[in-house]
This record gives sequence, structure tokens and C-alpha cells, in this order.
Amino acid sequence: MSFKEDLKAKIHLDKLLHKTIHSLREPPGAKRVDKGLVREILAMTDFEYRSAANLHLYVRPMEDGIMEILLLDNELPIYHTTVEDVMLRKSPHWQDVFSIRNIKRIMYDQDIIVSRGKESLKRLHAAAIERLDLAYTRADLDLLAEEARMGFEKGSLAQIRESLDLFFELLGIQPVYFGLLEQGMEIFGRPVTGRGSSLSFEHLVILNEQTLSVELKRGVFSPETFQDWFARYAQKQARPDLSGMEVFEFLADLALERVPHYAKPPADASESREGLHSTLNESV
Repeated sequence: MSFKEDLKAKIHLDKLLHKTIHSLREPPGAKRVDKGLVREILAMTDFEYRSAANLHLYVRPMEDGIMEILLLDNELPIYHTTVEDVMLRKSPHWQDVFSIRNIKRIMYDQDIIVSRGKESLKRLHAAAIERLDLAYTRADLDLLAEEARMGFEKGSLAQIRESLDLFFELLGIQPVYFGLLEQGMEIFGRPVTGRGSSLSFEHLVILNEQTLSVELKRGVFSPETFQDWFARYAQKQARPDLSGMEVFEFLADLALERVPHYAKPPADASESREGLHSTLNESV
């Protein structure tokens, strides 16, 4: 997959994890989880489905014949053991209970359990993320910005918004709520810590869906300082630092500073992405 597709897959996985964790319910005597959502996450991992007796297992090999095994039930246990061992413990035959050793294994799983519930979901999410290539080059970032430019030319809010969302994911930028705004207007910023008790944000991005405009104000703002600037901005007495494609070029520069935090992509992946970039340029 291209870098853009891998990044979109990560965003999708993050949303799936959030939804699945919030589907966990623990009413008295019965835990519940949305197994359909769990299967969606599993489909993006290297776990393989295996039906054993009346159990729904998802397995992947480890070392020395040991498997990492998820039992898809409301507890969501993950074990490090063999399929046969899980079958004995979770779906024993009547002959198995005549062995004291087997009875101990059936009653206790602390020797093989790795996680349950929310922690198991996080492990599955991490396993899926590991399969994505989230390293990127300047060419990848230029491609995201180029698609935003095409969105401006076509008047496509969806295309502009998608490019913004991808950059926001890379940079940890999130929605900012500084009070009531005009309809169709949203503000985004990157949280800044260590500046007093109130949360501040830097490099605020203003998206106006009505006018299809994207603007950016550089700097660090508390709610108070931003409201003062925004009041003047709304009255045309203050201007943003960047607008339109300048915003995306600035975001690309910021993202490029984070490259050392990522592994370099394989040579063949880089070449294929540059080829995709060239193809897009030729089509514009």
C-alpha cells in the first residue's frame, strides 16, 4: 500500500479501537463486547482464524511451537500456549477431568494468560499497526499537499478535509474549542504542555467549510489570547499568517521534522510512492 493508504488504515484502526473499547460492558455477571468490531481489527492483523471444538480462536505463531491465541468471547483472553492446551482448558472432554493435573489446568490459566478485555484489544491494535509502513519521505508529504491543491481547484471539501486529517494525524493536531464559532467553521491546533495550568495550542488552523478556506496563525495561544486575536480576525482587523496551499506546505515542513521518529521506508516502497507522485503530477 502507499503511505497515504497506510496512514488512513492507522486512523481507521484508532477509531476501531476507540469504538470497541467503548462497546465493552460489564453488567453484573456478564461481560459483553462487540465481536464484529473485534473481527474488524483482527482482519488487519496476522492472526488467523481457527475453529476448535466450540471455540473461536485467532492464532499466530511465536517460538518453539507456542502460539499467541485470542479466544473470541466476551472476556477476550489472549494466551501464549498451544491450541490443544486452550481446547483442554476451555472445552474439555469428560475424560479429561479424571486427571488432577488437567483439573488444575482447567481451573487456572494464570500460567498462560497474557491479557484480557481492554488490554487484549490494545495488543490486537498494536499487532495491526506493526503491519503498516508509516515511514515517509518529502515526496509522500508533497503528494498529500498536492491532493489538497486539487481539492481547492475542484471545490471539493472532502478532498481538502482528507488531506488536512492526514497531516493532523502525523502532527498530533486536534480540534480546539474556544467558544462559539460561525457555522461551518472549525479550529485545530497542537496541544502544548508546560505552560501553566491552562492548556495551550500552537499553530492554529482555521477551516471554513462555507468558503472552502484554510488559514493558519503561527504561535502558541491560550484560550484567552486566541479569543482576543480571533475577535479582531472576525472583524477583518487581524489576518492569518498563511492561507490556502501555504498552510499545507507549512504542515509538510513540520511533519518532515518528525521523520527521525520513524523508520526509513524500504527502497521498493519509496520508489513505488515516488512513481505514484509522478503519475499524479502528470494527471494535473
